[in-house]
This record gives sequence, C-alpha cells and structure tokens, in this order.
Amino acid sequence: MISGLFQLGSAYEWVVTKKSGRSSEGDLASLVEKEPKHQRGVSVPDLVEMKEEIRQQEQRASRKKKHNRIYTKELALAFLLLTASARSLLSAQGIHFYFLLFQGISFLLVGLDLIGEQVE
Repeated sequence: MISGLFQLGSAYEWVVTKKSGRSSEGDLASLVEKEPKHQRGVSVPDLVEMKEEIRQQEQRASRKKKHNRIYTKELALAFLLLTASARSLLSAQGIHFYFLLFQGISFLLVGLDLIGEQVE
C-alpha cells in the first residue's frame, strides 16, 4: 500500500504467474507449428486519415483544462478529525492524538486530491 501511495518503483511491476492448463513448453511449440485453417484478406489502413484524426483529438484534449477535484465530504471529515486530534492533545488524556492526526492528514490529502496521478 505504501509503495503504491508514494509511487515507488515496485508499484508498477507486473508479476506474471504460470497459467494452469499447459504443463510444458512442448505444448506451446505444437500449437505454434499448426497452420491456421482460414486466412482473411488484409486491408491497408488509410494512414493519412488516422494521423489527421489523432491530431484533431490531441487539439481537443489540449483545449480542455483539467483541474484537480476537491472532495467536500473528505475535507469535512478531515476537519472533524483534525479538530478532534487538537482537542485530544489539549486534554489531559491525549492518547488518541496521533491516530486522529494521521487520519485527519490522510483525509485532507484525499480531499484536496493530492494523492494519485496529478492532472496538469
């Protein structure tokens, strides 16, 4: 969870596990040796149209300004938790201070949309 939160290098590793059903590489080799029964005709795509369409999509995307969202419910809960942590610190029994403080900071970060992929 922490590596994903701080976007460490191991957060984006994709671990491929062995699939069930095929026990050896010999099975895969026998599948490759077989020729396909039916072959369809190939069509040549019109690359000029595709490039033009991609360019238009990029222009539309550049026009739109994206802003990070503000989540009001999470901010309200963050305010409540941070207020409770301050009250816990000021009271004689401040045993819940750290728990409430870190929870409040977490909800504040989520409420301000500071966690995850940043939108430019």
